[in-house]
Amino acid sequence: MAKRNSQARIARQVTESGREIWLAGLGAFATARQEGNKLFDLLVKEGKDLESRTRALAGSSVSQLRSRASGTLGTLERAFEQRVAQALKGMGVPTSRDVDQLSRRVAQLDRHVTALVGRKSGGSRRGRKAHR
Repeated sequence: MAKRNSQARIARQVTESGREIWLAGLGAFATARQEGNKLFDLLVKEGKDLESRTRALAGSSVSQLRSRASGTLGTLERAFEQRVAQALKGMGVPTSRDVDQLSRRVAQLDRHVTALVGRKSGGSRRGRKAHR
């Protein structure tokens, strides 16, 4: 009976920790526009603190509860990542995909400019030789 109560208490604590992670994500979304890099450093620190508190509370039951909670935490993590991505987009920070597309476009334009310059300089030389 005591073991069930202990497991139930640990499960409630992990659920509450998950809720705190969710709330941290919402808070991160709300303040990301104002805090930028300081926010990221703060979230890493808070994440480390939360992780150590959760491990201390759960003790040896962490491995059992981790498998149960992984689905929920994965969902929370994806939601957090989406909210941070939205905040960064709102601030005008380009994604890696945007940068890759721009790099490809610049390389393509560079090839076109090089080809045009080559044609112009080739045509100009011929024209000068013909007039001499």
